[in-house]
Amino acid sequence: MHGHIDHFASHLQDARNASPHTLRSYTRDLIQFVEWLESELLVRPNSRTTGQGWEKVTYLMIRRYLGYLATHDYDRRSVVRKLSSLKAFFKWMERENVIELNPAAQVLSPKAAKPLPDVLDIGEVEKLLILPNIETPFGQRDKALLEFLYATGMRVAEAAALSLPDVDWRAGEARVVSGKGSKERVVLLGRYALRALQDYVEQARPVLMARRKNELANTTDAVWINGRGTRLSAHAIYMLVLDYAGRAQLQKKVTPHTLRHSFATHLLEGGADLRVVQELLGHRSLSSTQIYTRIGASHLKNVYEAAHPRARSAGIT
Repeated sequence: MHGHIDHFASHLQDARNASPHTLRSYTRDLIQFVEWLESELLVRPNSRTTGQGWEKVTYLMIRRYLGYLATHDYDRRSVVRKLSSLKAFFKWMERENVIELNPAAQVLSPKAAKPLPDVLDIGEVEKLLILPNIETPFGQRDKALLEFLYATGMRVAEAAALSLPDVDWRAGEARVVSGKGSKERVVLLGRYALRALQDYVEQARPVLMARRKNELANTTDAVWINGRGTRLSAHAIYMLVLDYAGRAQLQKKVTPHTLRHSFATHLLEGGADLRVVQELLGHRSLSSTQIYTRIGASHLKNVYEAAHPRARSAGIT
């Protein structure tokens, strides 16, 4: 069986000009598969049959091998890569007429797990929100912006595009048009964010607007403006959040999306319905919102003990 692996590696080198690293990865993955087949007695070592044992490999064997990998501490990304090596190898074997049917053709790759951004706990959020110096116009703006991002869970591009007519002061709401499908939704501000936003708009924003060089050319109804009196860009907001996270000495990479993720997670931990969170986030499908359901074990335990009638005295003495 090893002979065909060597021939396949030569093919990759000659036909695809594969790098030495790629060749080592493919070879290592295929040899590992052979060793597993032999350890499970699914093929005989040094088989002298037509395909040196490869024609005996079946779809179910490959599925069983993937199960073996999954239960032996291989992460999903590694499993996907190893299956990709098998698929490429068996496709080449079929094309070279070494085997009649490709047993890997119908094997579906497991979906790679999507890495989740860090979540701030409530104490870390508070540490971030108290940093801006509200005695200055920029500090008032930054305080309002941080409060706003956490209170609404808005995407950074949505926040950057917000204009004054989008805010309903009486209702404590803001109208958002998402760049994803131009779907409109309403987000809720909460009393802290609303107060900080009002203070900024009434006190600090006029000071920043007065810094405009050309009064007519730079007239804007943007909520968030920079030191030149023009709309604050999404990139500037991103960097602003990064800067405050550094000042707060948070041991995480904190971006506007981290605040969005924390917003959703804290709502769910507080008992909010998943579909309500879906609407507030502007997700089209519930499956997109479910990535925000990472709830700590301690919280789950507290909810269980508070809700289950026979959980409160679960301790064994």
